[in-house]
Amino acid sequence: LRASIEELSWVRHADVRRQWPSRIEVDIEEHVPVAFWGTATGQLVNSHGEIFTAAMSVAPETPIPVLTGPNDLAPELMVSYQKACDMLKPIGRTPKVLTMSARLAVQLKLDDGMIVDLGREQPKAPLRERLERFVEFYPSVLTAAAGRPSVVDMRYPNGFALRVAAAPTTNNRGKP
Repeated sequence: LRASIEELSWVRHADVRRQWPSRIEVDIEEHVPVAFWGTATGQLVNSHGEIFTAAMSVAPETPIPVLTGPNDLAPELMVSYQKACDMLKPIGRTPKVLTMSARLAVQLKLDDGMIVDLGREQPKAPLRERLERFVEFYPSVLTAAAGRPSVVDMRYPNGFALRVAAAPTTNNRGKP
């Protein structure tokens, strides 16, 4: 009975106990989705960092992020996502997508569409320090750039690079 209950997509764990003489007690722990896993895979990540497959019949009250990376690193990605959320709060931004490549390079896509390339973890320039530098310079980047940057590359140990979306060009008649 326990095994067949645990086969249900939203059940994380089930305990089945017999109560004498003719009663069965079942305790069910359900998966609590905190993120989508990958793009268009139908997989979710629960609050324990475990990947499970289930269909969401109702959209969550608050939007949940998308995490993408090697399957065995899902718990670490959850922790990294939570840390990024905490670090980005002072500037009023929230990561919507956290991606880790096969080479373990990390990229964030923020709620305003901006992409922040953090690169791989390195002893000389940890990801945490690079994200702290992004938060520190975020206000000045927005005011100094000719337009809002579409990509901020934080992979450099002592600086960063910006890619600003190209402004629409106009022809000589003033029309784009």
